[in-house]
Amino acid sequence: MSPATIGGARARAAGAATCLMIALSLAAGLSGGAFPAWPAGLVAWLIGIALLPTISSFQRVQTGLMAGVGVAALAVAIAGGAGGVLGPLVVGNQALLAMLATVSFLRMVTRTGDDPDERLPRGRRALWQTLLATHLFGAVINISAAFIVGQRIARDGSLTPLQAKVVSRAFTAAACWSPLFAAMAVVLHYVPGVDMFHVTRVNLVLAVLLLGWSAQSLARDAAVDDFVGFPLHREALTVPLLLAALVVGLYLLPTGWPILSTIIVAALGCVALLRMGRPPGETRRLLLHHVERELPRMGGEFALFLGASVLAGGIAALASVGHLDLVIDPHQPREGIPLLFTLVALTLVGIHPVISVATLSGLFPTTLAAPDLVGIVVLMAWSVALGTSPFSGTALALQGRFGIPATRFLRWNLAYLAIGLVLASAVLLAADYFAWA
Repeated sequence: MSPATIGGARARAAGAATCLMIALSLAAGLSGGAFPAWPAGLVAWLIGIALLPTISSFQRVQTGLMAGVGVAALAVAIAGGAGGVLGPLVVGNQALLAMLATVSFLRMVTRTGDDPDERLPRGRRALWQTLLATHLFGAVINISAAFIVGQRIARDGSLTPLQAKVVSRAFTAAACWSPLFAAMAVVLHYVPGVDMFHVTRVNLVLAVLLLGWSAQSLARDAAVDDFVGFPLHREALTVPLLLAALVVGLYLLPTGWPILSTIIVAALGCVALLRMGRPPGETRRLLLHHVERELPRMGGEFALFLGASVLAGGIAALASVGHLDLVIDPHQPREGIPLLFTLVALTLVGIHPVISVATLSGLFPTTLAAPDLVGIVVLMAWSVALGTSPFSGTALALQGRFGIPATRFLRWNLAYLAIGLVLASAVLLAADYFAWA
């Protein structure tokens, strides 16, 4: 989320507008097209404009470049005879933004066992517990999990190198499979025909391998005996398990709902079920706090995904009039390995995965031969690179919160990146051999 926010009436208006966007997006998704998507898209654009003052200068430059390239591409495409290109721009990434905003409400019910009087575990077992806890929380509440765990185990507000490695690796490993990560939302939006559950099943293998290698390698660190970790409690599993059950249950029903709408309904249902029986006044206070304080901090997300929608729309329009001959369409899992390395390299030099995927989407054919494969590869690249790139939102967020220079993550996690690429390639080759994708 954005490092800054706005206050007063403007913040309340932005939070209320975000709730309106969620409702409009849900109406469009659940109605099967009977209710149009453009009202939700229009509200999303208004929110994005209102929250522009909250984003960093780097995000402004990034968004401006995406929008500038997209608008230029649209102009060339329209001059070349392309039509119907403005409607999709209004709709934009409203479904994706609605899903991310809804998932943020899960913080109201996520219990981390954060008892200030509890003695924190130490040593190898504490390291393993912290890996698992950060991974599970991260799969549900995204970057907030890294902040919660980091703040709990930090000494004088700072993390040791070993703690930083554990938190960053455990968190980013969830990006390759969690349906509640921004990464999955991006794939569901930009890769037509992808099956979320198929992608999750394959990439869970990679997540287990990444966590296993991290646990084994970090346990040999010279500072492991002094490692102060995060306690993992049984109640911490409540939200992930309930949410998974709701998503799978709704998915199996013959509703025909889009998967992003299904996740929105499941997340709202999870919050409602876990707040039942709690004092209404407390629930109202938490809800108001989230709407007025947390939702207005989503300026970075709105800027990134709205800018990406302009970029993707421009590239797709250019491709439609024949100005782009490059087509991205891997057929077999082994053919995804070059794409994996390319996406990781782009992330390392500062190109956000959302920008890469938005660009790729404009180069897809009308029907992808293996959409699940494309989704698997994109999420693999996202997962193994974000904890290493000093330009990633994860590294910059941890720098802002704990004062760790983002460039240190490149040094600390470079070996993890190399092993991650090897493991991801091995999973793709196994998927090729066993016909998983």
